[in-house]
This record gives sequence, structure tokens and C-alpha cells, in this order.
Amino acid sequence: MKFSEMNIDRRTVLALDEMGYIDATEVQEKTIPFILQGESVVVRSQTGTGKTAAFGIGLIEIISKDRTKKCLILAPTRELAVQITTEIRSIAKNHRLSVFAVYGGQGMGHQISALRRGYDIVVATPGRLLDHVQRGTIHLSTINCVVLDEADRMLDMGFKPDIDRILKQINPERQIMLFSATLEPEIKRIINAYIASPEIIEIGPVGKVQKIDEEFIELSRAEKLDRLKQILTSEPNSRTIVFVAAKWAVEEICHKLNRHGIEAKYLHGGKSQTQRERTLREFQEGKFRILIATDVAARGLHVEDISHVINYDQAESSEMHTHRIGRTGRMGKGGRAITFVETDPLPKKRRGGSRGGFRPSSHHNRSDRPRERSETPTYGYNSGNSPGRRNRPRDRRHRRW
Repeated sequence: MKFSEMNIDRRTVLALDEMGYIDATEVQEKTIPFILQGESVVVRSQTGTGKTAAFGIGLIEIISKDRTKKCLILAPTRELAVQITTEIRSIAKNHRLSVFAVYGGQGMGHQISALRRGYDIVVATPGRLLDHVQRGTIHLSTINCVVLDEADRMLDMGFKPDIDRILKQINPERQIMLFSATLEPEIKRIINAYIASPEIIEIGPVGKVQKIDEEFIELSRAEKLDRLKQILTSEPNSRTIVFVAAKWAVEEICHKLNRHGIEAKYLHGGKSQTQRERTLREFQEGKFRILIATDVAARGLHVEDISHVINYDQAESSEMHTHRIGRTGRMGKGGRAITFVETDPLPKKRRGGSRGGFRPSSHHNRSDRPRERSETPTYGYNSGNSPGRRNRPRDRRHRRW
């Protein structure tokens, strides 16, 4: 179905047309009518199926008809919050709507000033939203439309207590839209506690995204970089994300590729928010075609036409593996995912490296669940909780340690 054939404001249709959105995807076609009717919805659909536009169009249409509505979109990561904000602003360009994002890593002063000027839609990560609630710059009782985007990922990251605190304070007369790749028991508990009689919409299979040609390559650790260079040079026009386990390794691999004439940039949680946003923007705009990243980019990175995903290091769980390869094969297009499987014996002690993760024939429970402001632990000198050598008080009886 075309957007022009749906019950959508002409101004919205014109904006969608400029964005190249002519035909609605399945999730948009099935979800938007319920949202426009004021129904709460629970949507299970894989990433890359057009969920952001589905709830974005719905919220814009709701507010354009009733300017007393205030909407909140919760997202698990800063990157996803920024990208949702950008897309909704594009869809709403012909409406006079204020769409603003609040997330950690950005100064509070700027956010407070913007919120005090008023907003129609606020996109937020849970932790920073509660910071604003505590300061009194956002009053959750005034919110009557809520979107939980990537709900399963928010639970994986440990945001369940924050979600409970937020939803308990929302206006009781509210419309809630929950979007998730899975409907696991923890998700169902949120639905039962906070969403009364929702419309349940399930699209596509549970698990891996369709139309992805997946390949597992067994090789030694020493062979990985050469094989990566071989793949990247054999596909000179591909847009590729390479996933690496540790931040230091991301930078090392990126620098080595650049030295061999393969242009790449890197993304991990150690970069400043401004640097991360600039890198993502340049990647989206096609200024470079190869992004080396940690799992900070595995969810919420919405870039069209990712042709290849390469797991240089294996993911720590089958779920994260699925989220990684979900960066390709989006919006019904095909994609290719390649995973390097190391054949070296496992080291006795891992140092934040690439082994022991997801393998094709096994499923491991995820044991570490990073919060919004952190990514992976820093391994090496003085990385534990006990004081390192540098932090020990000097023994005055000796001139040397």
C-alpha cells in the first residue's frame, strides 16, 4: 500500500515522498491504522522493517490533530535516540512540531533550556530521562503517548527498573506502543503490567532476519586481518560494518587497514558523543564505506544499504549475533554476513578478546549486561577494584617500591 492511500495528512505524505518513502512496509501498513485510532500496540518485528517510521508517522498524525498531546519515545542507546530524532524531524518537516532528544554524554544545560521552551515529542534514554524528571524539567504526568523502542534491548541492558519508574508516572490515560524483536517472558510482564488490551502485531519469523546470506569462516587468529583485507578489497563498492570485541582492537584494526590503503573509521564507547555522532553521520552520508565498531553499534544503527556485516570477533551470545547481522538485509533487501571462527586453542586467561563467544552450534547465556554509559571493561594495568601499584601509598621506610 502507498502512503498516499492511507489516512495520513498530505503534509506528512509530501515529507515521506521527499525521503523516498512511497510504499509502506508490512509493519507500517499494519501498525499505523491502530495508532491513528488511539489503540495501544505491541509489535514484534525484526530490525530494519521500518518500525521507526511506523510509530513516527503515527505520533505526528496524533499530535497534528490534538496539540495537547505530548509524546515520549524511549530508546536503549544514545545513537538510536539521535537517529530516531533525525528521522522523525524529517517526517514532521511540514508540521510545526518540536522534536528533541535527551541522552547521556551531552550537557544538561542545553537540554534543560530546550525542554523549557516546550516540546511535542521527546526521545530519551531511560537514565537521562530520569535525571530530568528528578530536576523537574520533564513532568511524566503530562505524557500521554509512549513508545518503547527496542524494548528487548533495553531489558538486556538492565533498564527494567528505570522503565518501571517511568511508566508508573505516566498519565493513566495513555497510549503505549511497544516495539521489540522478541516477545520473551520479561517483555510480556511489562505488557501485562502497563498496557491494557493492546493490539498484538507479529511480523516475520522470530530470530534471524530474512534475506541474509550468512557464512562462517574457520581460520587462525593470525590469519584474520589478512582475510579481512581480502574481503574488503574484493568488494570495493560495498558498505560494511566490521564488529570487533574490544575498543583497543577496534582502533588497531582500523589503523592497520588505513595503512594498507583501505579507508575505514572506527566507533566505540570510548569516543566522545560529538565524535560518535560525527562518525555515524559521515557513514550515513557515504563519506566512507567501512566502519569498525564494537557492539555499541549492534543495535540502533539505522543505515540504509549495509551490504556486508563482518564479525571479526564472535558475539558473546546468539542474541547479539542476530542484532549484529541485522544491520544488513534491511527493508526487504538482501545482505551478507561473515563470521570469523578462530581455530586456535582457547587461552587460559582471556584479556577482553574475541574468544568464547557465540558459535553456530551453541547458545550461551549473556553474563554481562552493560548500562547506557559504559560498554566493556578496560582490561590491563590497574583495571580492577583493588588499588593498583600506582595508587598504593608510598612506604616511607623505603626509597623504592
